[in-house]
Amino acid sequence: MPTTRLGLSTFDTRLIDGLEFCRKVYDLFDQTRREPVGISKLRLRSTKNEKRLLEELIPIARFVQARYQEGRRIKVRWFSGSQPYDAILWSSGGLVTNGMAHRRQLVEVTTSVHPDDHLSREELDKKGMSWGAKQIRRDKRTKQIESEPYVYHNEERSVDLANQILKCLHSKSAKNYPAGTVLIVNCDSEGLLLHDEWGAAVERVEQARAHLAFREVFLVETGRGFSATLYGKRAPVVRRRARQAQAV
Repeated sequence: MPTTRLGLSTFDTRLIDGLEFCRKVYDLFDQTRREPVGISKLRLRSTKNEKRLLEELIPIARFVQARYQEGRRIKVRWFSGSQPYDAILWSSGGLVTNGMAHRRQLVEVTTSVHPDDHLSREELDKKGMSWGAKQIRRDKRTKQIESEPYVYHNEERSVDLANQILKCLHSKSAKNYPAGTVLIVNCDSEGLLLHDEWGAAVERVEQARAHLAFREVFLVETGRGFSATLYGKRAPVVRRRARQAQAV
């Protein structure tokens, strides 16, 4: 339990050990959830506090947890500004010393979500339930949100998720990010997503090869704990160093 009140300023521009960063991020989530209207805040993401927490800080924390290990200690510096990345990660330890991990990584985070997801979240908050974003609309006359049940067929859910992710990758690839930037894609799936459906979606994304503009792309579905890494064309650190040594 946190002893002091947390906020975005707890993280902004501060260099924090990776595991401590994760602990504070999850403490901030718990703190927000315990507030009188905290659950509504998290559902609606109506302020930058909840939006940054769910769409940037938590995905970065999941990435750090996936990379922090023996031989690799990670520190995180997150930024709330408009620079062309969301965080800088600094690594140290044997994996870095031996060229198996990068000492410095720029990290950009984006969210893959159904275009009408905000309507589904608003309906859930107001009515206590929603049939989801696949069949949802706001009545132009009454301004009320209405959703209907939808039955997915065959690989439709995987295809939808893959297309959402690919849309993000194409958009981010068109921008001029610093060389070696790592892209984290926060994948917000629609409804219940099974493990094999996640795997099928990741396979479709990899086959499209839209991830090659980045050193690596980390796909994470935070609600269910699914994740996957797609590597770009850049050679691993150890191979580049070996080539440099041969050239000398």
